Amino acid sequence: MSFVPRLVVALIVAVIVGFGLMYYDKKIGAEWVVSPEQIAAGNGSVETKPGTVAVRAIRSETADLLPYKWAISGLVAGGLAFFMLRRRSA
Repeated sequence: MSFVPRLVVALIVAVIVGFGLMYYDKKIGAEWVVSPEQIAAGNGSVETKPGTVAVRAIRSETADLLPYKWAISGLVAGGLAFFMLRRRSA
């Protein structure tokens, strides 16, 4: 495969992997220890640990690193796709 199609395929793979991971993390609520939905469902308070009650949503300590995780995963997947589509020498 020539350079331009390899680059286009690698970019598509990178975007799909990055946004796929973002969707998955948003779906499982990786950003929150106690989400606003859990607070609402718990009538204003949720027991987080035995004897500890949360009345406000609590963000995860690793929530700020999630965009880096998505970007790096997408770049790695795109790089692998670009590398794997190279022309093999005989």
